[in-house]
Amino acid sequence: MLNALIAIGVATWFAVAYPVLRRRLETHPPSGGAPLFWPLALVVVFAFMPLVFTVPREDGNAVLEQGLTASNVVTIVLTGLTAFYLLVKIAADRRVLLLPFAMPYLPFTMMIGVNGLSAAWSIVPAYTLYRTAELAVFTLASILVFDRPDIRHRLADILAVVTLAWLASVTPEIVRSLASGIVFSSAKNNMMPLVCALLGFAAAFGPPNPRRGRYLVLAAAGFVIAGSAASTGALIAVGPALMIASRRPGLRLAGIVLALVSIVLFLFLMVGLSSVPALLDTLSVILQKPREELANATGRGTFWPTFIAATQDRLLGSGFSAADRFVQLLIPTTELADELGRDAVFITSSHNMFLSAWAGTGIVGLSFAILTLVEPIRFAARTDRGTRRIMACLILMLALNGMTTPGLFQDWNVNVLAYVAVLATARAARREAEEVPMVAARPVPSPGGTERAWPTA
Repeated sequence: MLNALIAIGVATWFAVAYPVLRRRLETHPPSGGAPLFWPLALVVVFAFMPLVFTVPREDGNAVLEQGLTASNVVTIVLTGLTAFYLLVKIAADRRVLLLPFAMPYLPFTMMIGVNGLSAAWSIVPAYTLYRTAELAVFTLASILVFDRPDIRHRLADILAVVTLAWLASVTPEIVRSLASGIVFSSAKNNMMPLVCALLGFAAAFGPPNPRRGRYLVLAAAGFVIAGSAASTGALIAVGPALMIASRRPGLRLAGIVLALVSIVLFLFLMVGLSSVPALLDTLSVILQKPREELANATGRGTFWPTFIAATQDRLLGSGFSAADRFVQLLIPTTELADELGRDAVFITSSHNMFLSAWAGTGIVGLSFAILTLVEPIRFAARTDRGTRRIMACLILMLALNGMTTPGLFQDWNVNVLAYVAVLATARAARREAEEVPMVAARPVPSPGGTERAWPTA
């Protein structure tokens, strides 16, 4: 009965309350236009610090039993420094606080609010509160990086800086891999391929850029170096995305149908590839991956059922991020060991953003997972063709790549950075599109004292 009431309540919330609340909360602030150096530096250092300095642990519950490591402390300090920077910016101009409530950021901001509320029933409330605060801080910092009047012309430039910073942080790993003959995934990172893909989309579909050719090469190189099998498979989303970005209703509908087919194909390649040995062997050679790794999606197909079983009775989830990180608190360790083997007992992520959303905030999280993917495409429908293409390609790739990564729903990461980047680009393009008819209809005084409209040609 309780679960039925929760389901009815959530359905009512998204059908009735959400549209009203969105209209009440929506703001229309001007572009932030903050100085770029500090927010970009703080975001990049936080994103790539774990690649340079981290203290590994074998026990998934070690942070609860042994306390923080040195790398944990550094992460918290970086979050505090970024929060201090934001407080300084807010003190100088309170309109900074309005930016996350502008469309199309608003649904994601509301999702962060729900994440914070889930601390009330989280299995580790302190962890949920910290992860929510971290997500809020670095999402706002990302908005300050990208929310600027000229972002459509600077998007590729900023993403190139992020990509180069990542390449610099993993250079030793790249050198070791190349020395062993490994090119694809020479510095494997499940998150960076999306950033590199967005750089390529910005260079290909954005306004003319004198460095377009170099950015396309950089995007391709970064994608190959970071590439995982899942990120490569997610490229099948580009074709349907370009169709969805069209203004022709028939072509858009065909794109939606093809996108659904792509999702089914992607899922098959992820969990059923072993049934096609010839294709499995070919992909193993091209991607330089062991057949066993490709055949079972790096173990995801094995532990996903156990993960789902541990969370299936919690319709409101077990706390943002905590349910992923401490799933061992939801299911006996002995049962995990029996199902998955000793090596998999201490899994710290579902490696699937939809499962992360479900585990963290239940059916509310799943609803927001869909909302935060659909709303941006709808918002961008009234922008120029290039922006529509960038948005559709990024969102569909995010949805597919998110089948094997936390995506937007476990913590702040560079996928959130790329997501905010396209939202900011769509906001700027939408504002430009809406200003054109306003300027065309603006009255001007005629020599005789009467008024007439600006020419529309």
